[in-house]
Amino acid sequence: MAEVLKKVDVLTVGAGWTGGIVAAELTKAGLNVLSLERGHMQSTENFNFIHDEWRYGINYGLMQDCSKDTVTFRHDPSGLALPYRKMGSFLLGNNVGGAGVHWNGWTFRFMPYDFEIQTLSKQRYGNKLGNDYTLQDWGVTYKDMEPYYDRFEKTCGVSGEPNPLAEKMGAFRSSPYPQEPLENTKMLKRFESAAKSSNLHTYRLPASNSKGGYTNPDGQDLAPCQYCAYCERFGCEYGAKASPLNTVIPKAMSTGKYTIRTYSNVTQILKKDGKVTGVKFVDTRTMKEYIQPADIVVLTSYMFNNAKLLMVSNIGEQYDPKTGKGTLGRNYCYQMNMGTTAFFDEQFNTFMGSGALGTTSDDFNGDNFDHSKEKFLHGAMIYSVQLGTRPIQSAPLPAGAPTWGAEFKKALNYNFTRAITVAGQGASLPHKNNYLSLDPTYKDAFGMPL
Repeated sequence: MAEVLKKVDVLTVGAGWTGGIVAAELTKAGLNVLSLERGHMQSTENFNFIHDEWRYGINYGLMQDCSKDTVTFRHDPSGLALPYRKMGSFLLGNNVGGAGVHWNGWTFRFMPYDFEIQTLSKQRYGNKLGNDYTLQDWGVTYKDMEPYYDRFEKTCGVSGEPNPLAEKMGAFRSSPYPQEPLENTKMLKRFESAAKSSNLHTYRLPASNSKGGYTNPDGQDLAPCQYCAYCERFGCEYGAKASPLNTVIPKAMSTGKYTIRTYSNVTQILKKDGKVTGVKFVDTRTMKEYIQPADIVVLTSYMFNNAKLLMVSNIGEQYDPKTGKGTLGRNYCYQMNMGTTAFFDEQFNTFMGSGALGTTSDDFNGDNFDHSKEKFLHGAMIYSVQLGTRPIQSAPLPAGAPTWGAEFKKALNYNFTRAITVAGQGASLPHKNNYLSLDPTYKDAFGMPL
């Protein structure tokens, strides 16, 4: 029988960016907050020996263990969904700090068009995509959200510069970025020159990688980025990449009103008379069940797990693609990426880098160009980033190069710092068949359906 624990004011399921922000703000307001985190405790000190590309970059050492909990995927509603055995594009977080520990630090704002995409698209193009695409306005506007964007950027000490298309997009800023952009490298200057020769407007990626020493409004310190190349998929041992571990979580802890309980996997949201009263969770070390009562429960454990908890707890109406009714699981979107790599006879020192060291253009993003003759809406940012050329994952070879032996090694050594990739990250618009539901076959390690 589950042991009932002492009631708390606020409970968050997960202790990543969202859980940390909730904890920081509500503890400052005087409430007692508890976060249930299924992983273990970690801090900046844990990353002193993080430069192990095989363990962290290839085998996802900081991320969710797919042998215990994963997602299943099918290409059409009638197909058999099969489990992901290894993560693909979305790299789900685990442990305190969540994916905010191993993120790159790209800190973009939604464009005003994104918030009102249905209304603005219909005004300009009519029902261009037909009824299979389920576009909706968010219900809040860029103007509503701008103060919170500004506050988050100051929390993270974002290094950036204004978007030259901001005025055209209606994307005003209430204040400048807290810090100047990261270093403008030889490689990025080459990209900028090529973009401007094509009449594109460029600006530096807004980066939660600190350009210099920075103290945020809550008194939390960030160190200068060292451009070590171990940013994406790694924790930052310098404390230069803003994460929940060096911003909102220590601020919440400093109030004396915040507790994180680790190794605690929430399996059900409890409710009575139409109101949530707490959660049931399992201690993953002992497998003992507990009930944690709370006045407020906030789901902050990434969208997949948030949706699953709502579904298994019978909260909300499950979306049905045949009727279009229901909202739970509806409108799942992610992103799409494309790119090309060019090889040069000169070196660019790309062995150095940072998670958001880059330059980008929004000329073909959002509704910044006329889609009247196109068969699609929205678009993509076009960018180049210098993440750092790690030896295993980043092995650029031109077409026709051998893939084994002495000539392979020769080609690899020569091209290691002589390649530039130009990429695009495009929008994924909501479609009636892109949705989440509970898997009828596969379960996680705790008996819950994937």
